[in-house]
Amino acid sequence: MSRRFARTTEDFACLRCGTSVRGDGYTNHCPCCLWSRHVDVNPGDRVADCRGLMRPIAVEVRTQGAVLTHRCESCGHERRNRTSPADDIETVMRVSAEGGGQGGGRSGAAAPPRVLRGRGPSSDGPRRPGRPR
Repeated sequence: MSRRFARTTEDFACLRCGTSVRGDGYTNHCPCCLWSRHVDVNPGDRVADCRGLMRPIAVEVRTQGAVLTHRCESCGHERRNRTSPADDIETVMRVSAEGGGQGGGRSGAAAPPRVLRGRGPSSDGPRRPGRPR
């Protein structure tokens, strides 16, 4: 199976909040609630058997925008996705603010959202030993 991106233009109704979403070929989550659906093994291929809802659990702020991390409620698979200019900024900020723990494992309760630090050259995140700034 190829790991290449397959652009698939599809409109869909969000299974979480019911919003009607007009896809542009890169759309993979609802711009209102930020939830997604586990449909891809590789981006755009639509061959995943799971079909579970994917909760937004983290926001990573980067110089070119923010990246959402989604975790499948059914199987635990995680995927990172860029935010879109159409995404509700208040919802992105709420997911970011609700972060705290690093999550992990699947227990009976859903893991809390988490905030990841950027990994760019100006990041305050931890550095590996021996790497120059």
